[in-house]
Amino acid sequence: MEKRESPVSSVEKALNILECFDSKNTWLTLNEISMKTGYSKTATFRMIKSFETYGYVKRDSTLKEAKFSLGWAFLHKANLITEQMNIRDLAKDDLIDLRNKTELTVQLAIRDGYEAVYIEQFESLNPIKIYSQVGKKAPLYAAAGPRVLLAYSNEQEQNQILANSELFAYTKNTLTDINQIKAELLKIREDGYAVSRGELYEGTMEIACPVFDLNGIVAGEISIVGLESDFKEDQLEKCINDVKLCARNISLKLEKQNYE
Repeated sequence: MEKRESPVSSVEKALNILECFDSKNTWLTLNEISMKTGYSKTATFRMIKSFETYGYVKRDSTLKEAKFSLGWAFLHKANLITEQMNIRDLAKDDLIDLRNKTELTVQLAIRDGYEAVYIEQFESLNPIKIYSQVGKKAPLYAAAGPRVLLAYSNEQEQNQILANSELFAYTKNTLTDINQIKAELLKIREDGYAVSRGELYEGTMEIACPVFDLNGIVAGEISIVGLESDFKEDQLEKCINDVKLCARNISLKLEKQNYE
């Protein structure tokens, strides 16, 4: 009986096939790929076919012996990485300005699957700071920033994410009821911003707004976060407007960049 191939082994084989392509070998035949990897033609063809199905490999069948090359799906994925780096670079000055205005920690996050990942942060000017490491992740259902990203996903994605999330209560304030979360998502879209109190950490508060790309798709979110005592009630509206203005400025920069 043939031994079942482990998932890791399959992934490594698939990556080895992709590594066959480089600047000197942009188009390869099935036989050439098989020779380079040492895999059988049958195994090589099976993997190539899967890559082709998902657009990661394209085929030129006009030749006597078909040749394969990397597909356009890689360009799409590369653009996602570029966009993430672009938004961070474009947002920097506005984020620093927002930090200086509010004296609170300012964060920039993007969606990564079922989570928000923080890709930039500028620390509060206050003696007691709320610190969240760049690269740290948070679930999309909890707190203002992540929930903004969820709110501007389509309804099918929202349902899928909520159905497959543990909905763990980080504090007594964490929203874990799906109906409550959905109601909050609707409110975020109506208001254009989100506010949360102590959902990930007790005694903290966050105000967040979405950042949009040229096509009106949410590209990320910016937020200010601090201790609840840092947010004076008579200054709350000003803080919200400051975050809104910052998000709008970054969105305009993203839009302008796409036109250039």
